[in-house]
Amino acid sequence: MRARPLTSRPIGTVAAAAVVALSLAGCSLFGDSGDDTGGEDGDAATGGSITVAATNFAHIDPQSITFGMWLVQMGLLEGLVLQTPDGTDVRPGVADEWEVSEDGTTYTFHLRDGIVWSNGEPLTADDFEWTYERLLDPERGASGVTTGASSYQVPLGILNAEDYNTGVITDFDQVGVEAVDEQTLEFTLDAPNPGFLMGLTYPSMLPLNPEAVEGEADWQQPENWVGNGPYNLAAWTANSSMRFERNPEYWDAENVALDEINVQLVEQGAITTTVPYENGEVDIQAIGEPAEISRFLADPVLSEQMHVLENAGTAYMIPLHSTNPVMEDPRVRTALSLGLGRQEIAGISEMTEPASTLLSPIVPGWSEDIAAHEQMWGEDAVAEAQELLADAGYPGGEGFPPLTLLAGSDFPQLDAIIDTWGTNLGIEVTKDVVEVGVYVDRRYAMHDENYVGLWYGSFSGISTWPYQVEQLWSPDMLRQAGLDAAGYQQFVDVQADETLTPGDRTAALEEILATSTTDEAQEFAELVAATRETVDEAEQQEIFAEAATVREDAELIIPVTWSHVVYVAQPRVQGLEIRAQADRYYFKDLWVDDSAQ
Repeated sequence: MRARPLTSRPIGTVAAAAVVALSLAGCSLFGDSGDDTGGEDGDAATGGSITVAATNFAHIDPQSITFGMWLVQMGLLEGLVLQTPDGTDVRPGVADEWEVSEDGTTYTFHLRDGIVWSNGEPLTADDFEWTYERLLDPERGASGVTTGASSYQVPLGILNAEDYNTGVITDFDQVGVEAVDEQTLEFTLDAPNPGFLMGLTYPSMLPLNPEAVEGEADWQQPENWVGNGPYNLAAWTANSSMRFERNPEYWDAENVALDEINVQLVEQGAITTTVPYENGEVDIQAIGEPAEISRFLADPVLSEQMHVLENAGTAYMIPLHSTNPVMEDPRVRTALSLGLGRQEIAGISEMTEPASTLLSPIVPGWSEDIAAHEQMWGEDAVAEAQELLADAGYPGGEGFPPLTLLAGSDFPQLDAIIDTWGTNLGIEVTKDVVEVGVYVDRRYAMHDENYVGLWYGSFSGISTWPYQVEQLWSPDMLRQAGLDAAGYQQFVDVQADETLTPGDRTAALEEILATSTTDEAQEFAELVAATRETVDEAEQQEIFAEAATVREDAELIIPVTWSHVVYVAQPRVQGLEIRAQADRYYFKDLWVDDSAQ
C-alpha cells in the first residue's frame, strides 16, 4: 500500500506537546489583516542571551539562495508580514494593515507609522520597491531554489515580475510593484493567489537599505549593517561565529525579550556533534544524525527537549545529464524508482518515512492518489522493477552501466540506496560525495558516457500547493530533467551565449524546453500555468493536484523519503515552535527562564 501521512504522535518518550505537525488547512491567507501583532508575549521575562548552531554560509544577502538568508530572516531583517509561530498563518510585520481587492489581484499594504531602519532613518515604501527591482534584476540571474540562484519565488505571481527577471520586458514600471506613497505599497498579481501573503514571508521579500547596499563599503559587515529587524549584526567571524544584539529602533522592541543571540557556524556536511549542547554551551540545535536521534529518544531527559516537525522535508533523486542515454529510457527510471528499497532506507532513522510522492503529505488536500504507482515499494514493486529492467535490455542488471550517485554531503541513506539497488536490481552504483560548490556544478554539467546516474538532494518548505508544485521541483526543473543529451547540450549552449539579449535567451531556452522535453514534463508545465487562469481557489488546487500527479508519473524526479525536522532546545528556552519554512522560528518569539527544568 502507499504510505499515509503522519499527523501528530508521540515519538519514543517525547512528550506529545513537543511534537508539532503543521497543517495549513483553514488559513486566512486571502483576507484582510487583523490589528494585533500576534505571537508576542508581553509578560515574557526580558534580558539574557542564547546560543544557537547554524549551517555556515558565505554571505547574508537574502536575494541569493544560501543558508545565510534564513538566518537573516530569523532576526536581522523583517518583511511586510511574518508567519505566526506555528507557521499556519501570517501576522503583521512592517505593515500593520493591508487590503485585498475583490478580484484578489491587488494587495495594498500600509507601513506602520514611524517605522525606521536601525540607523534611525525612515523605512519607506520606496525602499521596498527599490529592493524588489534589485531582486528581479536580470543580471542577478533567474529565480531558483538551489545555492546561488535568485531567491525570488515565481509562485508569488507578481504581474510581469518573471518577464522582467528573465529580460522579456525591460521597464520595471510594468512590474506589479508600486510605492503609492511613503507608507503605502501596492502589488498587482497576474491572477488571484491565496498563497501570496504566506509567500511574502520568504527571505527574498525582506527589505534592504538602499544607501547601505549601494555604498562603497561591504554592507553585510557588522560595522556597515543597516537593518530593520529585532536584532542588529554586532559581530561576524567568518566560518566561525556571529553575534546579534537587540535593535533599539525596532518597532516592537519592547516585546523583544533576548538581549543577544550568539550563533555558532558549522560547515555543511560536517558531522554535527551534540557535545556542546549536552554541556549547556548551545541552547538550540538541529540534529539529523540517526544515531544521535536514537540516543536522544532513548534518554528520558533529552527526549523531553526534542521538537519534531513530521514529514517536513523530501529527499529525492534526479538523473544527471550524460551522453550515455540509459537514463533517458522511462523503463529504466521507473525500474530505479520501484526497485528502490524505500522502507529499508527510511528504517535507518526513526525520523524518516518512505516517500510515495515529492509533495509533502502535510500539504492540505494531499492524497496518496498522486503517487505514480499503487505499490511504490515491497515485493510487488520490486518484481515490476525487475521486469521493466529486463524489458529495457538488462535482465538481472546484466549489461547495465555502473551508475554514479552524486551528493553534496555523505548520508547513510546513500549507502542504503546503493545496497537496495544492488540487491533488488543487480546494478552497480558508486557514490560521489563532493563539496557543495562542485556538487552544484556537476548537477548541471553535461557529462561523458562514463559519468551517468543521479544526484541526491532534499527540499523542505512551506506546505502550500503553489510552493510545493510550482517552486520546488518546478516546471523548468522537470523539463530540463526531461531533455535528452542533444537537447540539454543545446540548452547549455544557449545559456552560455553572451551574444543574446536576456529576452532572446529566455525565448530560446523556453523553445528548447517546450519542444524537446518529455510529453509529461511539458504537460506539467502547462498545468501549472493554467493555475493562473482561474479565480476560483478550489479549482486552482484541483489543477495543482493534477499537475503534481503528472509530475510523479513522469518519474524524472524520484521521491525517496520524507524526513522529520528535529531540533533540541534547552529547558531554559521558552516560546520555541518549529515550523515548516527553513528559518524554523523567529528570535523575537523566544525568551529564557533559567529556573525551568
